[in-house]
Amino acid sequence: MGCLCPQFFNPEPMVKEKEDHEAKQYSWDKRDRLNPEVYLVDGAVSRTICRLPTSINGQQFIIQNCKSCKIFVFDHMASVTIDDCSDCCIFLGPIKGSIFIRDCSDCRVMVACQQFRTRDCRNMEIFLCCSTQPIIESSSGMKFSCFQYSYSQLEDQFQKSGLSVFNNNWSDIHDFTPVPDERNYSFLPQDTLLDCFIPPSTEGIHVEGLSVDRTKSIIPHTLGKQSRQHDESCLIIFFSQGKTSSNEVRSFMKKMSEDHADCDLVQSKEVHLQPSEAENIIGTNDYKSFVTQGPVVGLEYNGENCCKICHTVTKSQHNKRIFISQDATAAKKEIENFYNVANLQLAI
Repeated sequence: MGCLCPQFFNPEPMVKEKEDHEAKQYSWDKRDRLNPEVYLVDGAVSRTICRLPTSINGQQFIIQNCKSCKIFVFDHMASVTIDDCSDCCIFLGPIKGSIFIRDCSDCRVMVACQQFRTRDCRNMEIFLCCSTQPIIESSSGMKFSCFQYSYSQLEDQFQKSGLSVFNNNWSDIHDFTPVPDERNYSFLPQDTLLDCFIPPSTEGIHVEGLSVDRTKSIIPHTLGKQSRQHDESCLIIFFSQGKTSSNEVRSFMKKMSEDHADCDLVQSKEVHLQPSEAENIIGTNDYKSFVTQGPVVGLEYNGENCCKICHTVTKSQHNKRIFISQDATAAKKEIENFYNVANLQLAI
């Protein structure tokens, strides 16, 4: 008797099906293989170590058990942890998330991040750009200053990390473990030398446009919580003009630093405002049409006659999208209202 169902016993389709199954690829099979050694610095002693732009590309980075090293990471990262390091100088590019420094001593760190925290650290110098409130815990001898650094790829790395160069709360330190009648942190003098953050020429490390000059820093150098020198302050708000907004702000700050160095930039913020919020801050709806076109950048300057000076400087820019406090009395309330809105939005 012949077989009525020969297809069930034909081996060829089964072999083809097996081959098709073996050839199938999934999305994770197509990802580039990462070399773990690129994202870790462990146990280095008296060395200079560098990661160039595009080498980390938004991944996590770890530094641990290092002594007397100079470590440079010229790239953006997802998060960073630094553990058990001493006598090191460390530069880190923009961090999308958090940096956590634990059990470290006598180190200098330059970093820009979303969140900053230390635990069980002592005698540290931190040059910081932080979008939220920096936190120290069980740490002492902590000294802070404003981030000041530049190289050609840095601004693009900030954008990839989702960080604004105008949102920096470096001086607004929260101490989880305060000591009665003592202070676990202080602020560094503004003329502190930053030579260690430049790679030694003998190492052959070249990063285009690298500088620690304050005037070239991508981050505005702000006074922060340090004592103001004068009673008069002024609020300047730049309303959105698309890509040119940042250039307008930088042009204004450059003019102020060159021609009016006695006026200090206290703080800056980049936030989105609702029309009602803008009207509440500045007391008019004249800027209503500008508010909906993008984020605004607010600057607080402090100095003698700074309101008059800021008006004079902006006249040369011929820009109707700039608001400036009329006088010191009005500025006090406007500054308070603006930063109340900004801090609430940024969850500070």
